[in-house]
Amino acid sequence: MTLFECLQEIKKVTGWSQERISTETGLALSTISRILRVPGYEPSEVSENLIRQLYEELVKQPFPNYLQKLFRLYDKWQTQSSPKDFSELLSVLEPMLSQHKALDSRDLAACRIYWLLGHIYYDRAFYLKIDRHAAEQAVVHYQKALEILEEHEDKGLLVQKYKLQQCLVAVKFNSIPSESRTADQALKEWLEELGYLDLVAAVLKEDGWNWMAARNGLVAASIMQHREQCMRFWDALQQANKHFQTIDFKPANELPAISEDPDLRWFVEQLSG
Repeated sequence: MTLFECLQEIKKVTGWSQERISTETGLALSTISRILRVPGYEPSEVSENLIRQLYEELVKQPFPNYLQKLFRLYDKWQTQSSPKDFSELLSVLEPMLSQHKALDSRDLAACRIYWLLGHIYYDRAFYLKIDRHAAEQAVVHYQKALEILEEHEDKGLLVQKYKLQQCLVAVKFNSIPSESRTADQALKEWLEELGYLDLVAAVLKEDGWNWMAARNGLVAASIMQHREQCMRFWDALQQANKHFQTIDFKPANELPAISEDPDLRWFVEQLSG
């Protein structure tokens, strides 16, 4: 989760103001405000640790705590290790996860382990680029995680389901050249069958602040060349954050501006037309 999401979840479960969160974390109010106001803003490591600590204390997680910590450790490995060291770490982690006793169950621990196995194969395919067949295994593991998650009828898992579907979408998108996606009929049919747009809409109904979900929905709708859905998510994106009033705004988290994103070319053409 991004710090923006952490803060929004804290506000959601506590009803606290930014001032209260500032007091509880010991961080300046300006830091809290900037994280919530500026998409992709990256504060100091100290700020990140304090916010995540408060989040863990206040927001109940559906997954075992030890697996949540492992996910955070995985993120640190990826961002702080060399590709060679990261690859070696994955070679150690994968067999440990594959042999985990929780995989014999259908509980949320199994879901989370399959999810992390999906990340391992995803990174081998698209980050490390050492195994072109790894993308297929990433899909297999993400799908297993999603199947287990869908067996648990809990409204609180809605966002988790969206995030898992987003992992599947990321694999599909990265497996197809950006200039070919809009013309890829199989991709459009797959997104339709997945029910992705409906799930994104449900997430936004629950969490209107989630500009990342709104942007992802806009990308998918543009690929599918669905003008009505595009305008729906475009409106949600602008409501979630005023910075997106212009298609030239570039979030700080390395996402391109809408006007420069090849996946959104069809949508931009509709706006200008």
